[in-house]
Amino acid sequence: MPTLLTLIQLREMVQACLEDVAAWCTGKPRLFDMVKPEQQIQFELACRLRDAIRQRTQNTSWDRLSYDASVAAPGAVATKTRPPVHVDTRQLFGVTGTAPRAPTEPDLGLAVHVLRSAPASVELDDNGEPTRQRWLPSSLLADGALLEERVAQLDRFSHASCDGTLFVVYSNESRRRTAVDSRDIASWASWQTPLDTLWWTARHFRAKAR
Repeated sequence: MPTLLTLIQLREMVQACLEDVAAWCTGKPRLFDMVKPEQQIQFELACRLRDAIRQRTQNTSWDRLSYDASVAAPGAVATKTRPPVHVDTRQLFGVTGTAPRAPTEPDLGLAVHVLRSAPASVELDDNGEPTRQRWLPSSLLADGALLEERVAQLDRFSHASCDGTLFVVYSNESRRRTAVDSRDIASWASWQTPLDTLWWTARHFRAKAR
């Protein structure tokens, strides 16, 4: 018989997985050379959470977690009907049947957002492609605006009985003084600093009763 969970226990598992993924990031020096590092980080978070839930509930076949690997574009976040990582919690809380979900039985949603500074220099070939890296720098201010869209999305989900967590990672390998450092981006953040060029933080969105 699978073990049931409480919302508090589920939140604690999410926090443990966040800390585990943050430690994993510090051991991947090439992670932020990827074109879309948030995809890999989000995948790692989803895998760890699925494994943790299976182990805690003693249900090795549990698989009510969905993962959206698409990359959010400006203005498109609001149209999403689910967070990138979504957990249907009914089975975890022992809810059966098709009755409407009670306010005390929220779903769970997670999202990852990466902020990274531009390299110290960028060399392009004759076709305008980077020669020493696989990605072109983007505006951190634009990334910050997309981050605020994600905040608004998770806040909207919280009003629909979805407990949410936003995991933000800031990589500044070139040691620039960016809008993140001046607190113009993610001014709500309380950053953890596992490396002198890497920071992370998490914001939680508590499900609100309908």
